Amino acid sequence: MEHLEPTSTELRAIEAEWPLIAAELAVVDAEIAAARAGAEMTELERRRSRRATARLTRRIVADAAVDGMFGGAA
Repeated sequence: MEHLEPTSTELRAIEAEWPLIAAELAVVDAEIAAARAGAEMTELERRRSRRATARLTRRIVADAAVDGMFGGAA
């Protein structure tokens, strides 16, 4: 039977991707809170959503810069 545990290489890849995953989860959490609030969304919930989206955007840009997508390497 094959060993089903991730390899150390796979674990390093997951660890490297974790900041992006965390940022995406924050956006989903903010979207859920907004959906639950409906029309009665508070300013705090709006700010939470904007911060989560901004965090995700910064993470995507940082990852793209490291990958050399913007003409330079970090």
